[in-house]
Amino acid sequence: MSLDYFGQSMYREDWNGLELVYSCDKIVVTGKFAFGRDTEMLCYLDKLYHYGPVVRELPWGFELQNVKFYERVSLMCYRNNFVLEFYDENKDKLSFYFAIGYNDNSGYCNKWKLEFNPNKILTNCGVWMREFLCKLKGCTVVDGYRNSLEVKEIDLAIDFPVARDCVLYDKGSRLHKMYMLSLLNRTDYYGEAQKHGCTKIYNKGLEAGIDRDLTRLEVTLQLWDYHSVRQYFEGLRVLRHGQMAIGELGNGLNQTDKVLLELLNMHPEYYSRLGRDKKAKLKPYLEDFVQPFTLGLKAFNHVCGWVGWWRTMSIGGICGVDG
Repeated sequence: MSLDYFGQSMYREDWNGLELVYSCDKIVVTGKFAFGRDTEMLCYLDKLYHYGPVVRELPWGFELQNVKFYERVSLMCYRNNFVLEFYDENKDKLSFYFAIGYNDNSGYCNKWKLEFNPNKILTNCGVWMREFLCKLKGCTVVDGYRNSLEVKEIDLAIDFPVARDCVLYDKGSRLHKMYMLSLLNRTDYYGEAQKHGCTKIYNKGLEAGIDRDLTRLEVTLQLWDYHSVRQYFEGLRVLRHGQMAIGELGNGLNQTDKVLLELLNMHPEYYSRLGRDKKAKLKPYLEDFVQPFTLGLKAFNHVCGWVGWWRTMSIGGICGVDG
């Protein structure tokens, strides 16, 4: 059995000679159980919690390494919380979160919440996840478009095959936090964490142990309209060469202007603070070396189309097609 997950969720796009990869890096889905079926799901998870790693009648049971459980009784949170842990073929730990029973003002509600990284879970634990989703679908009221299921949030990820210091971002008026060891080993956060439009840029190649340049942009989205979300991508700039070769700038700039131009490559937001004459002088060079990024409409619709399969819990659409 094989799962063509990447064919379902990822989209490759050529942009200015670079192959970009779009994907859904996190998804948060909520739903409601059919009457009494939350108890059935709790019994199923309790069995996994106590016996899952050694249950042999389940063909995928051996892949599950551990199930953690904790309970919360506070209002406006889920009561029964589970973290299911796996190890991939490289013995790296993977996990996803599932919760049952929302504590609202009226008491216990038969809602559930699922949160995971599709790029990791569906790729490494795809067969197991398919079985889990089938079980979840069987316990859930899924009736077309009656909103029995709701996609609350996704992280749209875009991978650029360039070094981290080649990707620049104009934060505008948003909050900016940075964790930096070097120009290549840094992570930048823009906006409020876990809020719509929160943006993260980091060295994906370094994080994944890949021996090539790869920088990832992640944007948390709670709306799916292209024209409403593209503003969060408009501050992105990608250097054409990584850094400017001074000799390529010609004789039209003095040494001070050349230094200023290199600084603008690192901080393009300062361009608006220059005088009119200086802007006019430097603009042609900036346009040549710095490429402003535009969110691809077709790529965006492809990833959001995959997210749309969750509205009806189409297992084939979510996990891919058997080969």
